[in-house]
Amino acid sequence: MGKRDRLQRLLEEVRNEIREITNAEALRYAREKKAVFVDVRETYEWFRGHVPGALHIPRGLLEQQIEKRLPDPSTCIICYSGTGLRSALAAWSLQKMGYSHVFSLAGGWQAWRKAGFPSSTEPEQYPRSPFAKLGGIVYLPRLIDKARFCPQGKLPGYEYLTSGFDKMLLDFLCIEGRRFEEIVQQYETDEEILAQLRKELGPAWPSEYAIAEFNQRMIHKRPETPEKRAKFEAACSKLPPGRKRPDTYFELMDAQEGRPPA
Repeated sequence: MGKRDRLQRLLEEVRNEIREITNAEALRYAREKKAVFVDVRETYEWFRGHVPGALHIPRGLLEQQIEKRLPDPSTCIICYSGTGLRSALAAWSLQKMGYSHVFSLAGGWQAWRKAGFPSSTEPEQYPRSPFAKLGGIVYLPRLIDKARFCPQGKLPGYEYLTSGFDKMLLDFLCIEGRRFEEIVQQYETDEEILAQLRKELGPAWPSEYAIAEFNQRMIHKRPETPEKRAKFEAACSKLPPGRKRPDTYFELMDAQEGRPPA
């Protein structure tokens, strides 16, 4: 028996034990049963387009991550992949793990898009607002989130560590970007990360006066050159109609990520 024959035989067995549903059924389950779409494709596939609001857990990481992302085994889950092959295997595996309401989207993403159902290229989760504070310092919670998401490929197109506000904050804290990333990935909570940063900086930890001055500089930063002003205006022109025009970079970031004005 060849490799393909063995795969087909496995898929036949799997599909006898799971339930595949149509696009219309999936939308109805999402509306009536609060079903969660779980995209099991690879990261590059996810960012080309995905079901709006879906969780992204690549097939190879599903068993490791699902209980952390969806701890309730009674959650209604709709797995989907490119054509429905990986999602069938994913649904079967989740059933074996004890999830009781798992489905596979028939035809996968290809069938979904061909039928004209909604698509999104937005990240699964944005980093926190630049206005958010930790230890009294603005932007620090946002950089913590970026240090979690960017190495996982979850924030394509975002500046990270080496430029912009990331670098301004790292320079202010006198810490190298990769070391900051290591600390974030080593500790789970904001409080633990803050404690470790304070420990590493020791007496060099900024004073309340320095933090206040830094916060004002960050919050009120505007484009300073004609080229930067042109880019700023271009970004503002892409915001939804009716949105109040941002005046600062912090306000622009919140607007781009759909948060109400601060």
